[in-house]
Amino acid sequence: MSRGSVVLFAFMGLTAVVAAQYVAKHLQPVAAVLDPAEPPVDPATGRPAGKLVVLVVFDQMRGDYLAKWAEHFGTDGFERLKKEGVWYSDTHIPYACTSTGPGHASLLSGAPPSVSGIIENDWWDRKAAKRVYCCQPTRPFELVPPLPADAGGAARGADTGFSPERLLAETVGDKLKAADGGKGRVVSLSIKDRTAVLMGGVKPDAAYCFDVRDGLFHTGTYYRDQPHPWVIEFNATKPAEKWFDQQWDRLRPDLDYAKATGNPDDAPGESTGANKQGRVFPHPYKGQLAAPAPAYFGAVECSPAGNELLLEFAKKAVAAEKLGQGETRDLLCLSFSSNDIIGHAFGPDSWEVFDVTLRTDKLVADLLAFLDATVGKGKYTLVLSADHGVSPVPEQKKLDTAQRVRVTDVYEGLGAALAAASEKTPGGPTQWFETTDPRDMDRIWPWVYLNHAAIAARGLKPEAVAAAARDWLAKQGYIETAFTSTQLETEAFPDGSFGAKAKLAYRSDRCGDVLAVPKPGVQITTYTAGTNHGSPQPYDTHVPVLAFGAGVPALGKQTERKSSLIVAPMLAKGLGLDPPAKAVEKAPY
Repeated sequence: MSRGSVVLFAFMGLTAVVAAQYVAKHLQPVAAVLDPAEPPVDPATGRPAGKLVVLVVFDQMRGDYLAKWAEHFGTDGFERLKKEGVWYSDTHIPYACTSTGPGHASLLSGAPPSVSGIIENDWWDRKAAKRVYCCQPTRPFELVPPLPADAGGAARGADTGFSPERLLAETVGDKLKAADGGKGRVVSLSIKDRTAVLMGGVKPDAAYCFDVRDGLFHTGTYYRDQPHPWVIEFNATKPAEKWFDQQWDRLRPDLDYAKATGNPDDAPGESTGANKQGRVFPHPYKGQLAAPAPAYFGAVECSPAGNELLLEFAKKAVAAEKLGQGETRDLLCLSFSSNDIIGHAFGPDSWEVFDVTLRTDKLVADLLAFLDATVGKGKYTLVLSADHGVSPVPEQKKLDTAQRVRVTDVYEGLGAALAAASEKTPGGPTQWFETTDPRDMDRIWPWVYLNHAAIAARGLKPEAVAAAARDWLAKQGYIETAFTSTQLETEAFPDGSFGAKAKLAYRSDRCGDVLAVPKPGVQITTYTAGTNHGSPQPYDTHVPVLAFGAGVPALGKQTERKSSLIVAPMLAKGLGLDPPAKAVEKAPY
């Protein structure tokens, strides 16, 4: 029953006692959350809860960076969060397939991929007989504002736009929208489309991402037909173009970057970045370009400038939407993608990752100072985390078993082995699999999707072929272990084991027939330089989790092992809500 109904009943002659009883029973919890007079109080702790909850994700920021480079941080960024809030220093992702899509879906839903449905950035859709993207809509949605006619295909994601249709679990934002009739605002901003989409949930008030094809921030017609006025105003200044004549150099030339990282600037296995930035500092932005173009904007993404750009955009959103300054509770989700893009190009032990991490500390300090001034100290809650970690560059031999393996070689070897073991080969070695396109193979790995129709047509059982594929993979020197879908559906595994992590990553309607786990430091890919993530190895699963602000106890460093799935309940708690429906953890404070 609505507030209007209460007023109407009183008007019709209900006694004041009955009306008061009704209000106390039905409306008081909502009023306690939305009372604009003063910050609401967390009933469990008695501490004041703020009016704005902010999630800050640094894509690919490994959990060990905060301790490894702590001596080089200032006092107002990471160290302020640690001192005035709580830092869960041993937090790990509990599932395999540690990629950006699953990571962001789990941070906001509190659910593993087996439940959220976001099992990877891409997977093979057997019904559609093609690879699909985690935020690919079932029907096309245009970008808003529209791209130039000659913009070309999408640099990442799908050419059909983006939407959250493939996300199957409620997010914190969805919970907030349902709790107060849509009044609380949900704003999700990132460089990448999938991160903005998956953080925002089903009905965010704003979901925007950056596109290198025109250097602007876009939403899509799934969300709205026109950009918000403040976005139009922001884009009109062409903010991403301001670095064109600049170069990315070290923030702290006074520091010994080689000592901090254990590497020279030009280390083995590094790539040259975007737009031929080069392997050593300084890194130019424009390269050989005479004017800003997609390659230049790619260099902006592959530098700290991408993070600075998103921070400017976030400040614009907070000011224009007055987030945390009205009568409702609001949720702001920010995912800084440049840490990931830089990490892929140069690796976690590079001067570039060290430099962007130093700058990330300064960015956090900048954001906190802005929120203090705009929303008010003690009137907001901030949770900081990452979607995954990253592996060392194989060529640097940081791990004994490190090596780079071509994914096409894996498929060719596996297909040949299956053919040799069977008298009923389904049309040749390459026909054992749903796809033989190298790009598909790379994107859907570490899952192997068998061609069930071709296998069954020759009287073979897909389950038996899957078991044979698992056994062959497990014998390869670059594979730690492998699991069939049948195992993941029927067997129990010890907590924390690779099997348990694989089980949390498995969903029968989206995953393949076999999941492979590489040995430490192994990269199975089409790329010849740089590095990746995606495994259940500790360097991929260890992520930071820090919380600070209203309703957060100043507990400092906490060393007990935690699951990254605590983040969604922490966000919900800051909003005065129960965790999302499919969350598997509770807030730890």
